[in-house]
Amino acid sequence: MPGRREDRLIDICLLGNGGMMPLPGRPLSACLIRVNGETILWDCGEGTQVNWRASGWPFRSTGAILLSHLHADHVAGLPGILFQIAHSGRREPVTIYGPPRTHEVVQHLFSIVGRVPYELGVAELEGGESFDLPGGVQASTILAQHHVPCLAYRLNVARTRRFNAERARELDIPIEQWSRLQAGEPADGVNPNDVLGPPRRGLSVSLVTDTAIFDELTPFVADSDLLVCEAMYAVDALTERARKRGHMTARQAARLAADADVRSLWLTHLSPAVEDPSAVSMIASQEYPDAVVGIPGLMTTLRFDDE
Repeated sequence: MPGRREDRLIDICLLGNGGMMPLPGRPLSACLIRVNGETILWDCGEGTQVNWRASGWPFRSTGAILLSHLHADHVAGLPGILFQIAHSGRREPVTIYGPPRTHEVVQHLFSIVGRVPYELGVAELEGGESFDLPGGVQASTILAQHHVPCLAYRLNVARTRRFNAERARELDIPIEQWSRLQAGEPADGVNPNDVLGPPRRGLSVSLVTDTAIFDELTPFVADSDLLVCEAMYAVDALTERARKRGHMTARQAARLAADADVRSLWLTHLSPAVEDPSAVSMIASQEYPDAVVGIPGLMTTLRFDDE
């Protein structure tokens, strides 16, 4: 109804924070994003289904899976997840998005799943695309800098302009036409601008892993409500190693967040060599004081600003 509180918000749950290989207490990369009851999975390392079950989030609502790249620590959990989605009773299509060769890799992994009751689609991306995802999410990509094709993702949820019901009554617009005007469509010769307020800020989540730092990344993630970003190496002494291997240090990730003026930062994809994640936190906080080192099960909800 016009004037009602908008219910669009974004829930995020980090399932894994490890890179290269799973460790006790540090499962591999995976993150859930939920908008309007629709779930999106970002990356799917080995054993993702275990922490997904622990989170309490349902499998059935998953219509999209986003893969950053095709290294095993980001895709080896797919067979189990595709089976769990099937076992949940889902019949609606599921689409896997990823870089070139995603179709080939998914074919091989799917061969050990068997039949599923839903249509499984694959969309291969080059970087630079924009496309729609379930739940009213607009996604965009940028090609990251890694040794294999790798994508960073930004997920945006737009906010409608405020509807001025009083003005609509003054113009004698029938109430059954209000929803069209709210959607930005003319109705009975009335321009939507006559009854809608100024544009309002939406919500956005940026998902970045397995990349060296590069100039175009800052504007891509700028003003995100949440940046989920790799911090593969803890100490500054490994900056050159990070660059050569297509990764970031904790300081680089935090500096990215600060330069991009993001509202919150989760650090993830920690190297097995990082024995104490507090070292990542200590260094990152020097550049971005509110940096959070993600742990499995970490959750948050993003809501529209009050305005």
